[in-house]
Amino acid sequence: MNPITALFRRSRVFRLLFYVSMVPLWAFIAFISFNSLGGYSEVGDVTTLVLVMFFALWAWWYGEDRDRRRAAKAEQPNGNGRAPETG
Repeated sequence: MNPITALFRRSRVFRLLFYVSMVPLWAFIAFISFNSLGGYSEVGDVTTLVLVMFFALWAWWYGEDRDRRRAAKAEQPNGNGRAPETG
């Protein structure tokens, strides 16, 4: 297991710090969603929001692809992704 995942599952303080550290990100998304920069640049608002959404889509896809690759590797007879050695 990834050491960060283990720490995240084990430590309530780490989870709390992580959640608090996400507040600026959510505030930024809300700031853009409320069109706070509308008088300045609507194109900039849309561009930034689209970039955040593409990052979220990539993060979801990467996790799904990683799970698929791990499952395919585990299906191999010796677990290393190669055919079994004979002889």
